[in-house]
Amino acid sequence: MIDSAVQKMIDDPGMLICLIGQRVRYMGEEYEVTDLLAAEGLVILSSADGEDVQEDSYGRPSRMVPKRLELYFRDAHGQPTSIWEDLAFLDGPLAG
Repeated sequence: MIDSAVQKMIDDPGMLICLIGQRVRYMGEEYEVTDLLAAEGLVILSSADGEDVQEDSYGRPSRMVPKRLELYFRDAHGQPTSIWEDLAFLDGPLAG
């Protein structure tokens, strides 16, 4: 069950910005919150451990970059998605 503090946070873009830089565990792997696209409802997680091949503009493998996940943190109705149940904040509880 998602609590009201999470709902309050996703309704306030200023509070969401505080997530950037936080270390989290998602689905058993460690990530860092590297970006938030509030209008789209997306949080971007980057892994320090895993790497993916990034392609250039022609689709050719170009370089290694951190593994990245783009996850929807709210649905079309503005309600929190299930990712909040799978996220554990490693730097301690969030302020607020």
